[in-house]
Amino acid sequence: MTYEETGVGRTIDRLLREHPGLDSDGALDDLDQFHIGGADAVDLLIESLALAAGDAVLDVGSGFGGPARQIARRTGNHVTGIDITPAYVSAARDLTAGSGVRDLVRFRVGDIAAFHPDPPFQAAITMHVQMNVEDKAAWFAHIARCLAPGARLAVWEVCGPGQAGLPWPMPWSLDGTDSFVVTADALHASIGQAGFTTTEWTNETAWVRSWIARTFADGLPDGPVLPMLLDDGYTRVINYATALTDGPLEIWRGSFVRAG
Repeated sequence: MTYEETGVGRTIDRLLREHPGLDSDGALDDLDQFHIGGADAVDLLIESLALAAGDAVLDVGSGFGGPARQIARRTGNHVTGIDITPAYVSAARDLTAGSGVRDLVRFRVGDIAAFHPDPPFQAAITMHVQMNVEDKAAWFAHIARCLAPGARLAVWEVCGPGQAGLPWPMPWSLDGTDSFVVTADALHASIGQAGFTTTEWTNETAWVRSWIARTFADGLPDGPVLPMLLDDGYTRVINYATALTDGPLEIWRGSFVRAG
């Protein structure tokens, strides 16, 4: 399985020792965002969530917790992250412990298919998760079940014509055997089949290419960065950036409402 990184906890412990204050607000933005576009991409999603005071947010596939912490920091809303990888949830908790939003954010290990929150959430995000999901309509239906009628869903996802020609390893798959990339039209249809109506469905590939050019103009950013937490992380990130810049992959941003 791709998400069985070795030594994530030890790496985070070392980075926190070597970089005092790393777990303070905003200091983690190059480390804890397991998706292209980093913290800037999360900001693109926050506005579409249209959060009101007291709204609770669900982060599906929360990874190292960066988006959840960022939403809490920007809005003051409570955020729950759920992820199937115990090491990632443990890392997210460790990185949250010293932050200014530790009372607003919590993480749990689990599969969204087995999660039955009560009460339901008023908003949800998912970023770079569905590429590992074969039955996408069923997966998004599980997300819909966790949301109240009228709740908002924001997505930031990888699309493409399929697996052919992709350079492995990638951030979400080491060899392609657990990767299920589909076209933007197919992904959009699956979300609709799950009970969501579309507010916005936008190709953000040009924005991402500009972000890659700025971010990697002088190589990988200085200081602790995401690839340090992934097995063969630098190769995976470089392959992904190349496939987005010169290859077949696209990034799509979506805003949806759960039907009543």
